Amino acid sequence: MKSNPVLTDKNHADMDVFLGEVLERHKAGELEKSQAIGILAHVMAALDLDNYDEAVKWFEQGRKFIQQDYLG
Repeated sequence: MKSNPVLTDKNHADMDVFLGEVLERHKAGELEKSQAIGILAHVMAALDLDNYDEAVKWFEQGRKFIQQDYLG
């Protein structure tokens, strides 16, 4: 679902945490480079398609999604 293309200060803070989580998981060897790229590309594509709801969902819940889908 497309939404208003505005990221709030909270969204930006959540994005920083999400990006750090992906990078730290890769650095720790928990995510392969291709997995980290895939996760980041997914969120970038959502933003490119103006699907801000999807991107914000990843910013807010990315740690859970990574645990479930990649580390489970």
